[in-house]
Amino acid sequence: MRIDRTQAPTGPLFLQASLAEDSIDEESRAVHFLASDESVDRYGDIVKADWQLSPYKKNPVFLWNHDQSIPAIGNVSPIGVDNRRLMVTANFTDPGVNPFADQLFKLVKAKVIRAVSVGFTVDPSDVEMIRDAKDNWTGGYRYNNPELLELSLCNVPANAHALAVARSLGLSNGVISRAFVPDALVEQQRSKIFRELVGARVRLAKNYRPRSA
Repeated sequence: MRIDRTQAPTGPLFLQASLAEDSIDEESRAVHFLASDESVDRYGDIVKADWQLSPYKKNPVFLWNHDQSIPAIGNVSPIGVDNRRLMVTANFTDPGVNPFADQLFKLVKAKVIRAVSVGFTVDPSDVEMIRDAKDNWTGGYRYNNPELLELSLCNVPANAHALAVARSLGLSNGVISRAFVPDALVEQQRSKIFRELVGARVRLAKNYRPRSA
């Protein structure tokens, strides 16, 4: 399972995890996944497992691609920290309740869409620079007391095979266009924004003062 940071702390942060092979329960329409652990990610960051879950549990919706403007595609239950890992079960809506959710679940079962994403936030005072044995900053951050904001099913870059499978499932062009990024230029723009956010994160870090133990 891969867990990546995809946005800097100028706003919500996101962790993306790949679905495991045995994580899908077709009968109950549930998707089980490890959303976060305390390992160092590819950016050198660590998200501590002292998750603040109470606010999210009051409205545990499962979203599509972090889009709050459309109806939720399901709910999340149970959710909790087990052995310093954030474990989550996302449940799709019952068949027929949300046609778009039905189509997305088909793509998940077909292993075309394989990613889930956790949106969270932290107080700047709870962000620490990670330092090595010589007290040099490694370039990474330790996020303490993260507060869960939302969980989402996320798309993957479009490719010929994925699109062929999606069409074989009888999905409409409208659903396919919403489920996949149709233009590589969109991805390039997102990469540009991400680089700018990383730069902002570095500038913010200069003002962070890690709390003493």
